[in-house]
Amino acid sequence: ITGPMAGGQGREAYAKLVGQKFEYFVDKQRFILGRKAKKEHKLAPDEQFFCISEQKNISRKHVIISWDPKEKGWYLICKGKNGLQVNGKMVTPDSKRTKLNDRTQLKISDVTLYFLLPKKK
Repeated sequence: ITGPMAGGQGREAYAKLVGQKFEYFVDKQRFILGRKAKKEHKLAPDEQFFCISEQKNISRKHVIISWDPKEKGWYLICKGKNGLQVNGKMVTPDSKRTKLNDRTQLKISDVTLYFLLPKKK
């Protein structure tokens, strides 16, 4: 995978998600973005969940982002019925998976965040 990046507490991460009200470090090869659920999300051991909002127009599992070892890249699949924008382009559950690059902008409802990769050495 792309090289580790420094996490806030001296940990390493594959990528970072930065929004206006949050900053998350990605340390698994698959993660979910969505709204907070009443019950805790059931996740596989290799998954992470990041709450980006409590708005009802954002699904509990709105977006799945995962590392593809064959393609050597990060890809997004939309699961939320309201879709999202990736660098200004609309992505819906009917869309093909979308490749993410460093500094990709994601806009889910009124939540804007950026997908950041570590700097190459």
